[in-house]
Amino acid sequence: MENKASRRLALTATMVKEQLSFTRVPEVNAEGKIVKFAPNTDQKRYVVFDSHRDAPVGFGVAVNKTGMSYILQRRIGARVLKATLGNCRDITLAKAREDAKVALASMQASGKTPAQARQIDKDEIRVSLMTVEACFALYRRHLIERARPAKDSSLRGLEYAEKRLGRAEVDLLGLPIGDLVNEQRILDAFDEIAKGKRHLAEGTKRANATTTAFDKPTVTTAELTFRWASRAVGYCMDREKRIAANAGRSPSLQINPFTVLHQEGRYRTREQLEADYEASQARNPMQLRDGSLGRFLAALWERRKVDNYRTACDYLLLTLLWGTRRGEAAPLKWRHRIDKRDLSISSWVDLEAGWVSFANTKNGSTHTLPLAPGAKRILTLREEASRKSQSPWVFPARSSRAVQGHYLDSKAILQGLKKAGEIEALRTHDLRRTFATVAEEVASYAVVKRLLNHRNSRDVTGRYTKVDDARLLEEMTRIERVMLASDPLLLTVLT
Repeated sequence: MENKASRRLALTATMVKEQLSFTRVPEVNAEGKIVKFAPNTDQKRYVVFDSHRDAPVGFGVAVNKTGMSYILQRRIGARVLKATLGNCRDITLAKAREDAKVALASMQASGKTPAQARQIDKDEIRVSLMTVEACFALYRRHLIERARPAKDSSLRGLEYAEKRLGRAEVDLLGLPIGDLVNEQRILDAFDEIAKGKRHLAEGTKRANATTTAFDKPTVTTAELTFRWASRAVGYCMDREKRIAANAGRSPSLQINPFTVLHQEGRYRTREQLEADYEASQARNPMQLRDGSLGRFLAALWERRKVDNYRTACDYLLLTLLWGTRRGEAAPLKWRHRIDKRDLSISSWVDLEAGWVSFANTKNGSTHTLPLAPGAKRILTLREEASRKSQSPWVFPARSSRAVQGHYLDSKAILQGLKKAGEIEALRTHDLRRTFATVAEEVASYAVVKRLLNHRNSRDVTGRYTKVDDARLLEEMTRIERVMLASDPLLLTVLT
């Protein structure tokens, strides 16, 4: 008798439909005929290979606990390839034998199982034939489905870039990438966006009638738009290169056509960017010596006396005292009101321990800071005021129906504080720049880097230094005190 592993017999339709069963195992003699059935005592899957002249070698039936399937198992080169051809209930034996011959020919030609070949066909892409819009769609799916999904702000940036490329005067979105290899179309499209002016949506008007923002060329917008396009096409090209290499063919495109923008000098250099930032007053940290920081704090504390502005003022003040990026402090929750399972993915404040933690920051890491006295005092007041509602948010949204649940937009109140403080230019990110400016004067480089949550893999020295928690609190307290001292009244109230 043959053992289970080498069981071979000439299958018939009756055997497949009526005789083979998971509960019993056929015993086969040397002539390939069933002698008897024995109980399947070990309750394991077994395979009966078909020795019929119409069946290719390796074709058979796999008998499982849940059913039976036609299979093909053959050595192709150095590998044994296994393919499932279908359920025995759905395919006749004669049809399965013919399918096995086709599958074998495919396996011999490609070195892959039919399932693997189908997956390659599904994933097969030829970037030269894809439109710009199709590249954006594939790249967006990658950003959403990757191990660390892109932030909502990144997805919005991608969406805005795609819309600009679809404008009538630009008209790149529907073009195949292969049609852009002459490059001039890309250069002209970049110049069109770069020289254009900002547009107001229909039915809207300027919030600030005196602003000059709508009169300036949008070079930055053009750069952002085409960097997104370059990334999207680059991702698709890398994906095609992997698939093409496995399929034994050349990729349809050798060079990303959007690289012409860098080669032809459309993107500004670092020096040009710095000069433009200076000219446009894009960076405006408030200073101790000119009194701008003191005037801002005085205006903020005065505005905070109005109940409707308290949350916004506290948010702006803590953003300044922590040096956080725009929006990082907005989704903070009280740690003692968070489900333990959500701690690792939430930003929280722990008043008892004296720490604040920001999850999923710009560089992907969790950023923690000790609570200096002033920040802790503000947070204590907020926590006491929230005990009745038991809201989990440190800065809850004004409306309980707000989708995000927490405070979000500080632009309007910031403009009012800028005017009240007689400050020429001020953006939310300037609060972070102000913190960094003060910190640089009173703390070491290692401390400032740690407090700002900056990461630089090329900074070898930074990998050797570590600021311990006690020193971090001392430095944070010193920086906070220097800032608050620019408004003596506020310093007295909070420390």
